[in-house]
This record gives sequence, structure tokens and C-alpha cells, in this order.
Amino acid sequence: MQHDIVLEGFGFRLEPLSQAHVGALAAIIDPHMWAGMSTPTPIGEVGMANYIEDALSASDVLPFAVIDTVNGEVVGSTAFTGIASEQDRAEIGRTFYARSLWGRVVNPACKYLLMQYAFETWGLYRIAMRADSRNARSISAITRLGAQFEGTLRGFRLAPDGTRCDSLSFSVLRPEWSGVKAGLLERIDPLRTVHLRNNAYGL
Repeated sequence: MQHDIVLEGFGFRLEPLSQAHVGALAAIIDPHMWAGMSTPTPIGEVGMANYIEDALSASDVLPFAVIDTVNGEVVGSTAFTGIASEQDRAEIGRTFYARSLWGRVVNPACKYLLMQYAFETWGLYRIAMRADSRNARSISAITRLGAQFEGTLRGFRLAPDGTRCDSLSFSVLRPEWSGVKAGLLERIDPLRTVHLRNNAYGL
């Protein structure tokens, strides 16, 4: 699905994913970091070109490249998936970042930009996220966003190696967005929390 949505803030820009991003994205991929993803590891530029083409050809996926606006480097990718506008819902998935950014601000920043657009521009009611039950890193990252755990989808999908695996389901609903939004802003900009606290005490 082609799109022209560009989201920017907190030092990152989410721009429409295209084949122009193949080389940069291929360079940050390795099999270990891809463990737990629902698609086979895209090996080299050919594999990444195929991965991007699959995303662009899907009818319910809006994929983005994640750009570091300080140095202009492509540092990852993410997407709206499972878009069902008639039901006011979508998912966020197909997310990966360069190892150098793991544990840093990129994930809460990107999720903030995506959810803000989904809830405040599209007016959606529900945003969902899923993680392979074996992917502890992704589960922790989603939990820290403030998303609510809904349950385990048993035998939900086939892994690239052919095994059947469970997925954990999380979501954020529109009435919960204001609280999730505040929590994300505190993580993205810790100085904001200090400023608000000082104001509360009249400092």
C-alpha cells in the first residue's frame, strides 16, 4: 500500500518505505536480531528488496523507514499493519532498529509518533501490537510503552523455521491514549518530568 505520510519528532523522521532504503536497512540486519520476527531473515540487499516489496504490496500495511534526523542515517523500519479503517483499528508491527539504538529513545519516540497519528489524526479506537512469546526483548519493549496485555494467542502463526509459535497480544485503546501519551513523553524527554515537577512545587 503506497502512502505519503511523514511523521517527525524527537530526532527521528518516519518516511514512506521504498526501495531507496534497501542498502541502509540491509546493512543493519543479522539473523540474531531478526529472531522472533514473523518473516524469514532478509539476507543482503536482495533479501531486503524482497522484504520491502512484500510490505509495499500488502493491502493493509503502511511501512516506514526510520531516519535519524541528526545525521540523516536510516536506522530502522516500522509499519502500520492490519489496518481496518471501517472498524477504527490497526496494528503496529514489522519493527526493527539498528543494534546501536537498542534500549534508547528510538522505540518510544516512533511508537509515540505512530499512535499520536492513529488516535489524533485518523481517529482510531484501537491500536494493537503482537510479539512472539519467545521474544523477551520485544515483549519488554511493548510492555514499557504502556500497552495492555490481552492474552496469549496459542499456535498463532508459523515461524520461518516451520515451527508453530504463540504470540502475545497487547493493545492501547483511545480512552487510554492520554495516559500512555504522558508516559511516553516522560521516557522520551526526562527533563520534561523534572520541569513539570519543579513547576508543581513553584520552583
